[in-house]
Amino acid sequence: MSSPNVLVFATGGTIGMRETDGGLAPDPDFPEILEHLVAGICAPLGIGHRVNHLLPAIDSANADADTAPRIARAVRARVRTHRPRGVVITHGTDTLAYTASRLAFDLGDLGAPVVVTGSQLPHGAADTDAVDNLTLAIRASVRAAAGAPVSIAFGGTLLPAVRATKHDSVSLEAFRAEQALGANPAGIPRPANEDDAPAAPARVLSFRFVPSTTADDLRAAVGGRPDGLVIEAYGSGNAPMARPGMLGTLREICGELPVVAITQCARGGVDLARYAVGRELAAAGVIDGADLTVEAATSKLGFLLDRGHRGRELRRLMEQNLVGELAR
Repeated sequence: MSSPNVLVFATGGTIGMRETDGGLAPDPDFPEILEHLVAGICAPLGIGHRVNHLLPAIDSANADADTAPRIARAVRARVRTHRPRGVVITHGTDTLAYTASRLAFDLGDLGAPVVVTGSQLPHGAADTDAVDNLTLAIRASVRAAAGAPVSIAFGGTLLPAVRATKHDSVSLEAFRAEQALGANPAGIPRPANEDDAPAAPARVLSFRFVPSTTADDLRAAVGGRPDGLVIEAYGSGNAPMARPGMLGTLREICGELPVVAITQCARGGVDLARYAVGRELAAAGVIDGADLTVEAATSKLGFLLDRGHRGRELRRLMEQNLVGELAR
């Protein structure tokens, strides 16, 4: 039997930076350094390895709608060629939870475990967390079952990607998952249009209600013509629907693009049937996002739109547990 092997795919982020007079900046020597780090982790474990890099590397704060799909396409191509036992993707922490969540859908049928990691401190810093996180990710990727859900390795913990969020900007335990994976996932649906690739990836935005929100604010949120909207509602799905023009504006937006409601709370979820206000949202056409995180909601909606799902089928799939992203 051949020894397990891991594909490490570096995309950028703090892990590959170094301190300069102008602040942290990409380290031009990182490709060689990462090769050395990965070899040092894999050799004692009897694991073969291959290291690839996304070119150009990205600052995760500049991630856009095509970042995660582009990573997914590159990883899928390399997995077809090299057949690794596991895949580790390094990424900047600022948008790591968004990318990892989207990869959970894009790579949900990859057939090899995928673990996303990064670090709060650059690889050469004193007390860096880079090596520990990379070690955890490599170990987890080659030990997980082939169909294991995409996960995040960080701060000594393995977290489900579709449940994770970055909750601390400085701690080495930067990510947490407030809720466990949903049971009995249905799996990744087939594309609605097998032969039609999207001209451009869907742009999905989020909008958070606060007490001073007006209907004009909500209308402005879609002024850039996004393809979908996630509204972060109060509690179990409440919003200031008594505000002048709010209901009409929401109905108008729902007629133009899919709108998904999630809760602002760290735990629990929305239930649009619970309160009269929530029922107004549902009647306006808002999709019930249950206990999706904002990262999972925006990622899932973008993924389904990119696969050509629309209308009732899109609503059905958004409300169905596909890879553990919600409890249904």
